Amino acid sequence: MSIDIRRVICGMIQENCYIVQAEGRDDCVVVDPGDEYPKLKAAIGDRRVGAVLLTHGHFDHIMAAGEMARDFGAPVYVGAEDAEMLNDITKSDYTGMLGLTRADWPAIDAASFGETLSVCGMDFTVLATPGHSRGSVCLYLKDEAVLFSGDTLFRAGYGRLDLYGGKMGAMLKSLKRLFTLPGEVEVYPGHGDATTIGEEKARYRI
Repeated sequence: MSIDIRRVICGMIQENCYIVQAEGRDDCVVVDPGDEYPKLKAAIGDRRVGAVLLTHGHFDHIMAAGEMARDFGAPVYVGAEDAEMLNDITKSDYTGMLGLTRADWPAIDAASFGETLSVCGMDFTVLATPGHSRGSVCLYLKDEAVLFSGDTLFRAGYGRLDLYGGKMGAMLKSLKRLFTLPGEVEVYPGHGDATTIGEEKARYRI
């Protein structure tokens, strides 16, 4: 199956939101809708949103999730241990740098991921990858060799460990887990450009 992946870069922190659509479908999933909801809505166009998938609960990845759920009637999913972060300014690390208050983005009601999720003609394997946050997940499309890694794995880096729920030991275990995937798997991170598992595995001695 062929899939179309459109990256929309959001906000001052340049967070990557991904609009993912399977070939022949008129619906899509949205991964990590950050700030700039009008920009995201324009990018979605006339497609239906089947689900909003959050790799973790930090503010720059979630700010448009409530509006998207409201306007498209789409369910929102997040790792169970990050659910507490979605409507909490402190835990989601919102610092006020955007000049907003918590009331400026709608409350987010989310279900917890299971081990898999089939939606919009795509079968996601949900990999628990704590480290950047306690409930961080990566979303793996095995047949398409695609991984949405959130802030667990970047090109030449990984997510900060000094935010709420961050832990080095957990991050190391999560990176080791990701590096068992095939080297050709394309990695679409929460910030920066895409990479591959093989390219990143070669950088580490873990």
